[in-house]
Amino acid sequence: MTRDERRPVTIVVPIYDDLPGLERCIEALLDSVDFTTDRVLLANDVGPRVDEIEARVLELVGDHDGFEYTRNPRNLGFVGNCNRAVLELDRTGNDVLLLNSDTVPLPGFLDEMTAVLASDDTIGVVCARSDNATIASFPYARRNPRANLSPRRTRELHGRTKYLLPRSTVSPVAMGFCFLIRREMIDRFGLFDERFSPGYGEENDFCLRINEQGFTSVLANRALVLHTGSTSFSGDRGPALRLEHERILLERYPFYAGAVALFLARHRDAVDVFADAFMPDDDVVRVALHLPEDLTDSVLASARATLAAAPVDVVVTVIVAKSQIRAARQAFPGAAIAVNGRPRQIFDVAVALGALTTFGQLTALNANAPRWILVDPVAHDLRWSHAVANHRAAAIDRIQRRFENQTTTWRSGEDLVALVRTAAATEIDVESLRARWLAVSDIAEATGLLVHRATVSLRRLTALSFGARNPRVVARIRAITGRGA
Repeated sequence: MTRDERRPVTIVVPIYDDLPGLERCIEALLDSVDFTTDRVLLANDVGPRVDEIEARVLELVGDHDGFEYTRNPRNLGFVGNCNRAVLELDRTGNDVLLLNSDTVPLPGFLDEMTAVLASDDTIGVVCARSDNATIASFPYARRNPRANLSPRRTRELHGRTKYLLPRSTVSPVAMGFCFLIRREMIDRFGLFDERFSPGYGEENDFCLRINEQGFTSVLANRALVLHTGSTSFSGDRGPALRLEHERILLERYPFYAGAVALFLARHRDAVDVFADAFMPDDDVVRVALHLPEDLTDSVLASARATLAAAPVDVVVTVIVAKSQIRAARQAFPGAAIAVNGRPRQIFDVAVALGALTTFGQLTALNANAPRWILVDPVAHDLRWSHAVANHRAAAIDRIQRRFENQTTTWRSGEDLVALVRTAAATEIDVESLRARWLAVSDIAEATGLLVHRATVSLRRLTALSFGARNPRVVARIRAITGRGA
């Protein structure tokens, strides 16, 4: 679809403070927007430096025909500012892109987003990918969570993988930093609910509201917009608003938390899940060493030998069940140890050391790495007594073998490290990875291993209310327990 064929867009940039970010945003728009088709509406919400910001904005845009500038009579808050700009000031009938002033849109972003919007009449909202946008972040999971994710890294990785991804992915909500709305949605359903004023959660409410009427929100996987984030509210106000508005969302849409969990567990493309492994940003091979349910002396000895043989450029994390964490810490002092589950970290290679006998272990293996090595998997004994006693482990083994990179018997730690290096140097087979991700995810959900609840507990709602009133207490508790925000 050419620009002449697609619907035009009004880009609304709500302005409050953060002049440096706003300057970068306007400069990027000047470079990336075709003003013969689209226009920009800059809506100044009378922040603490309103006159300084106004003077600089007018200097930047000059007499450019593609920009319109407006200043509210008083501060309306983010929600009120967006509603006024879209519902009162913009009379074009265009589709609308709400673009945060702390973003840097990259060339081609708008053409790609509008193409996605035009691809299906049931799509109501589209958002871009970003370096800082919760579930729209790219990459979402990291090989090294301790490393800073730079905009340059996101740009390079996105360039490497964007054409391996589907053009778009349906998600429960779209992120408000870059929020393209079909005009029909605004005409039928309005825009943001003032209950979410001054901000946080309003875009989620909008997406869930239109979804109840049969319209979807999607991520445009090939559009990239960099985003600073968290510049609107200082002190305790931001955390308090987030928690209070999350409570309102969960009261209105009790399935919301389950929908996000389902999206992360099943609906993302496998390339998206493991994006950070497609182009490593260091010379280290990162390994998830999965231990079986039965920590025999032989398993412990093999794990110790692997840890001892790993040089500094092969970083091994031991993955165990929650019930094994204390025993693992005693057995492997000083080693990195993680609990089975779906952490925000991925690895280059996952090694199953011994037979995995539960679907939980299989799901954790699936979530950890794009490449698998199986060491001493289930023995295929022809005796029926053995087959009956081990039928569940054998079924899991058959699934593993369908997607493994190599199956081997234990020889030594040095041999296993050599196999890990070879596997890590092997190009990821995208189609095989995608088939594995979907197959194991479907099994986990069909068997009830992964349950995404359609209700919210009174306990969680109460905790959110408490947190909204006492954000510093919540922050201290998270710091003590090691839980992220």
